[in-house]
Amino acid sequence: MKKITLLLLLLLSLKAFAQKEANYWYFGNKAGLHFLDNGTVQTLSDGQMTTNEGCSSISDELGNLLFYTDGRTVWDQNHVIMPNANYSTGTGLLGDPSSTQSGIIVPKADDPNIYYIFTVDEPHHENTATYPNPFPGPYIDGSTIPASDDGLNNGFNYSIVDLSVIGNNGSIGDVTTRNVHLVTYDDTNIEELKYKCSEKITAVKNAEGTGYWVITHFINKFYAFFVDSNGVNETPVISELEPLIPTSGYRRNAIGCIKISPTGNKLVVAHTQAGTETGETTLSGKVYLYDMDNATGEISNPVLIKDNITPYGVEFSPSGKKLYVSYDPAGGLNGVYQYDVESSDIPLSQVLITSTPQSGTLQLGPNGKIYRAVVASQNLDVINNPEETGIACGYQTNAITLPAGAECFFGLPPFITSYFFASIEVQNTCLGEESQFTLLVSNEFDAISWNFGDGSPASNETIPTHTYTSPGTYNVVANITYAGEDFTFSQTVTIVAIPVANDAPNLTLCDISDDGTENFVLSNNTDIILGDQDPDDYDVTYYDSLENAHNANLPVNPNSYNNSSDPQTIYARVQNKSNTNCYDITSFMVSTIAIPAINATDDVRICANSNSHITLSSGITSSQYTYEWSTGETTPVIQVSRPGTYAVTLTNQNGCKKTQVITVTPSDVAQIESVDVVDLVDNNTVTVHVTPTGGVNTTYGYSIDMPNGPFQESNFFERVKPGVHTVYVSDVNGCGTVLKQFSVLSIPKFFTPNGDGVHDTWDIVGMNLKFYQNSTIFIYDRYGKLLASVDPKGKGWDGTFNGHPLPSTDYWYVVALDDGRVIKGHFSMIR
Repeated sequence: MKKITLLLLLLLSLKAFAQKEANYWYFGNKAGLHFLDNGTVQTLSDGQMTTNEGCSSISDELGNLLFYTDGRTVWDQNHVIMPNANYSTGTGLLGDPSSTQSGIIVPKADDPNIYYIFTVDEPHHENTATYPNPFPGPYIDGSTIPASDDGLNNGFNYSIVDLSVIGNNGSIGDVTTRNVHLVTYDDTNIEELKYKCSEKITAVKNAEGTGYWVITHFINKFYAFFVDSNGVNETPVISELEPLIPTSGYRRNAIGCIKISPTGNKLVVAHTQAGTETGETTLSGKVYLYDMDNATGEISNPVLIKDNITPYGVEFSPSGKKLYVSYDPAGGLNGVYQYDVESSDIPLSQVLITSTPQSGTLQLGPNGKIYRAVVASQNLDVINNPEETGIACGYQTNAITLPAGAECFFGLPPFITSYFFASIEVQNTCLGEESQFTLLVSNEFDAISWNFGDGSPASNETIPTHTYTSPGTYNVVANITYAGEDFTFSQTVTIVAIPVANDAPNLTLCDISDDGTENFVLSNNTDIILGDQDPDDYDVTYYDSLENAHNANLPVNPNSYNNSSDPQTIYARVQNKSNTNCYDITSFMVSTIAIPAINATDDVRICANSNSHITLSSGITSSQYTYEWSTGETTPVIQVSRPGTYAVTLTNQNGCKKTQVITVTPSDVAQIESVDVVDLVDNNTVTVHVTPTGGVNTTYGYSIDMPNGPFQESNFFERVKPGVHTVYVSDVNGCGTVLKQFSVLSIPKFFTPNGDGVHDTWDIVGMNLKFYQNSTIFIYDRYGKLLASVDPKGKGWDGTFNGHPLPSTDYWYVVALDDGRVIKGHFSMIR
């Protein structure tokens, strides 16, 4: 028969690659690997985990990292600790980084967001000393509580990670159910109760492809728990088989790896020892090979591969034909050995591949190679061709060098072993599309037959295509002939109808901000776009470009979106919730409409001292608008006679509105309280003090002797001439002008009583019948003789005494003013 080699997606090489869920590995001290689609490996230095042994990682089907764990703490794809799985804060899982295989991650069928983390504790013999109470520590080796342990043997447990949850620290995903205990012991046996489990865990896809078997071992029993779309079946399938590994030799009796072959038909377990003394180290280890029924979860037919040694790591080749075991030199064998699983005498087929100074985990990679942890180093060894016999397998020492600061210890992450053999990949599962089927395998096979589950004829094509005629869930089965044996792989495929994105109306908003940008609620179109399609079955998302809509990239907020151009095209994508690749796209426009171009606020004045009206205007007079005033009037302008707040709403023909608020405030004339004069000095000044009538809020202008202005803003005047003046105070809002007279005094320095009509008398300027009429003025000669008493209301002193002219000389005066001032001085009389 002609041999066929099926490659992953395209026939690019002779080596095929497994599913991508195992593409990222995190282990040891901040060590990591990334397996690329071309089979090469990148080393990583971004891991945050430090573990001596146990660890587990998981990626999605496209090979994108999802999260990883040491069995206690869980880190998300961005290396952020999930808050509900943080050992340092008391929310840790019940695995142990010092457990050989502290955990394994299993997806929930048909739910891409839900994953189960199964954990096994390190069953420590010192913890049993105080059972059922926690051991208080410290341990014999010096490690402490709680840094290295919680003092309890917690057994076998599972926790649930929901990737749709955002942790309170921003983590992508969080643990929503933590540490559900699974019984893997006889709860009537006190010794079994004290320990509860060994350090072994593995998983494989079941024969029908509907779920997974998660398997652990304790004493002489295998416990197989089934996980499918219904969750974890907590009642295990139990297989009781030799050998019996007693708890009396714990904790070292618990150490060692367990693996199922990628084909799902074989299981191997390494018991590092089978001692009978608590805490002792003995040369009594064993490796056993079993048959595995991945349809029922049953284990059978034990075959002793090796005993009286110290094994640790075990692994199958991708085909399951070859078995590899790593032994510690302390057990007599010092290296990695190969066994032929197809041999009639498997133990005798033993071949030393390489000698090593210490044992370590062996783990099959998605590129079909087996990797060995090199303890306390920056290196990993690689078996490049694990299907080849003996040294032809190509063992390579120090094939991988980790980045500086990263270090490998005993452990590498275990995975569902089915990832490394075969699985069915289906592309194009929307109704009407041509679906393409690919069997992802890590080995060669001889023939294949496809059953598409809808009654159509079988296909022998390597990568067949098939078009389904109605939506539904179909069980696709691939039967292959491989190495003379038949293997069956199945996968449920759901064909869903492509939704219809109905036409949606354009959305318009009034441009309130007057900048061409408004906040649109795109989801107002959701019901129209869906039509009679059930919103429970379909999602509607919105995008600002057609490319983003096709790629479901960067959806915009459907309930609050500010347009980036005016108008702008928005694309709505309707997709089937059960298969987001089945979608349809429609588009509509968002745009803004101009609002009436009026001011939002205005302020006008009305004179409180009159009964006049003022006109309020909406700012626009046009038949294209309707007007609604707060007074009930509907004209562009109105007349008002009282202060207050008035509002007018203009509505254009598109229904866009804008409201203008006009505040009418009162104004009034001033009340002149006083005029303060500083006179009889070189710079006479005047200050006018006013208050607004009725307490209105207004301002005034000031002028002296000019009733029509100009008016100045300041109430202060300088260099005012002597005499009687009038100050005018005018309301700037035109509500009127008030006035008040005042006097500025001046005392002459001389006078000339010669009858020429100029300075013929001596008199104080600014005094009259109104101002200073009660003042007294006395004139004296140089000897103090009183010569005259001058009437402030009269014409002044004419320079005579008793009717006789006095000579030219200086004379003295004493003036007592009405305001209480007394001024003394002298002046000259010149004839």
